Amino acid sequence: MILYTVRHLLILRLLMCYQFQSAAVIHNLLFLVSAASSEEQTLAFYDFVRRRTGAYSSSLQRILDDLKTEKLIEETKNCLQITDKGRYIYTQFGASLKTFSSFWDLCFGLMERYQGDSEQIKQRVFHDITFRRAKIGERIFDYCKF
Repeated sequence: MILYTVRHLLILRLLMCYQFQSAAVIHNLLFLVSAASSEEQTLAFYDFVRRRTGAYSSSLQRILDDLKTEKLIEETKNCLQITDKGRYIYTQFGASLKTFSSFWDLCFGLMERYQGDSEQIKQRVFHDITFRRAKIGERIFDYCKF
């Protein structure tokens, strides 16, 4: 059993509301949300590195792996989805995300803007100035000290 953080609950909430084709889409989406504000946000991820395929966060990947290990999410051929156990955990603990409503609003706004289209989200990542400034394999946010 793991200790669920608000970041775990954020991922569960995203999967409650939207279908994602892969974990890479979640990485790209949360990069865009993290980059959307000029000031650091408590719930955001700042350990993104630039890859040829988009943004990648090792801490976000650990959370996804935790959720898979606990069988709260599952990856099928064409999508990443929440399980019944994941829905139960989210309904029990999801209220703790209320204080992070501005972060959720950014997530919601981006998903609505791009209609969950993974290619459009990926294109937006490659057009982001903070992403473009980093070389492949480099940390994107330079003010982060992980």
